[in-house]
Amino acid sequence: MLESDLGHDPEVQEELEELFKALANVNRLILISWLASGEIERVSVTEMANIMGLTQPAASQHLKVLKTVKILHAEKEGNYIYYTFNKRALLKHKKNIDFLFSCALAKCDQLK
Repeated sequence: MLESDLGHDPEVQEELEELFKALANVNRLILISWLASGEIERVSVTEMANIMGLTQPAASQHLKVLKTVKILHAEKEGNYIYYTFNKRALLKHKKNIDFLFSCALAKCDQLK
């Protein structure tokens, strides 16, 4: 990781590492895109499994990974748990990614 550019903050480094790992799966990217499209506001394990053709355990695992990195948060309603975007965490992730890529782009500009 770019330790000097991330201010020697191991917490930010670890968060970015876990975030990129979570985003490195096509099913999770599809789910994020699907939620971002506005077609649905929230999703349950059962809905994700049915729509994406996954088993419920697989859908549950994907949602758990996205919840762990705080892209989604869970809210229980009756017998179901619904997942929605965690706006506060998304903004934090965006800030860290923007900083990382702005440092990379600045380095590219120096090489021209």
